[in-house]
Amino acid sequence: MIESISELKYIQKIKENANDINAKELESLYYDIVTSRVIVPTGEGRSKGALSIACSEIAKMDRGKIILDRSDIGFPGRDLYEAAPIIREKYGPLTLLVNSGSGKALIPLIDAQKLGQYIAETENKKEFKIDVVTSDPESPLGRLGSKFGTTMIVKGKREEERPENTTEFREYGILGDIYELSTAVIFQAIAEALNKDSPFDRVFINLEQIFDEIFYMFKDKNVVSFLNKVSDELERRSICVFGGLGSGLEVARMTAVRLGHIKRAMGDVVYVIRDTNLPVPRKDDVFIVVSYSGETEVVVSWCKNFKKMGGKVISIVGNKNSTIASISDEFFHIESNYKKGEPNRFYLKAAFLLSPLPIFLAERFAQRGFRMPEYVLRWYQSVISII
Repeated sequence: MIESISELKYIQKIKENANDINAKELESLYYDIVTSRVIVPTGEGRSKGALSIACSEIAKMDRGKIILDRSDIGFPGRDLYEAAPIIREKYGPLTLLVNSGSGKALIPLIDAQKLGQYIAETENKKEFKIDVVTSDPESPLGRLGSKFGTTMIVKGKREEERPENTTEFREYGILGDIYELSTAVIFQAIAEALNKDSPFDRVFINLEQIFDEIFYMFKDKNVVSFLNKVSDELERRSICVFGGLGSGLEVARMTAVRLGHIKRAMGDVVYVIRDTNLPVPRKDDVFIVVSYSGETEVVVSWCKNFKKMGGKVISIVGNKNSTIASISDEFFHIESNYKKGEPNRFYLKAAFLLSPLPIFLAERFAQRGFRMPEYVLRWYQSVISII
């Protein structure tokens, strides 16, 4: 059983990888974003979540950008080839911001290919950019970024670092944890530099400050206690629902993807609020919610309804005296020096707080004789990615 977060060595690797980015690549990426009026974020799974947390904060900044997600019903076109001239006419220059560890993810690859086709035909590299963050510069997405914008390399887990047994998750994380969380911090640091109209090298200072806050949070002994209590609930035969709004929903989705790999192997299901197939909660089902204010009316109503049906509510909040905290069976309070109009670090820290949860649960199952080697989880991931 995990007794201290210091046992999770992959978190230190995340810091090392984030700080190891190339300054010239970062400078080029940063100024592509600075000179764009519109950001179209794209990725798959947790990589998309890592990017979306920061983009959600950028959209709310006083000095923010227009964020147009391809999944929005108001997106002006069937693909980027069709949408690019419309976006340019309505809003201004755009960058397609891609996050993909492998550089081969299907949805962002199609997006990049379509925008690349438009850029090649119009020869307009000034107002349209494809900026790619990946571990593989020679991948299809890596090459598209180099041709039509910038490719920035962020290291992920190496092939030889793939865990063979459950306890090795402590060292290397599960699947793409190291890459995905590294990029989440980098995008947050970029957002904060943008908000201050700072030069690109401010990003490195922001990285240090953000990691200082994350490691300070993990020094709290209540973190392990909280994660163990959540694991107690998740170990039972029940469904789990994640919820939130805005940036909180992005954290919920990012966590649900990974936890879903573990619960699915046990025959259980993990949902995200507003899923079209979301079932009515039953007694002892678990609702995990992320809310900075703890007072968002819609989220409060979800929590009350879940409790009324006999479910358990677990929350991560920025206000320990909030309504959501008061009605939760368990809650964890994350401190954040947030000022309106600036990026909020609360959501990134919530993503880090929840990131060990699948490891806690996997070790619980291993103690009971059910071991999950990573190749099983990779299989679940690969099946979902082709649907």
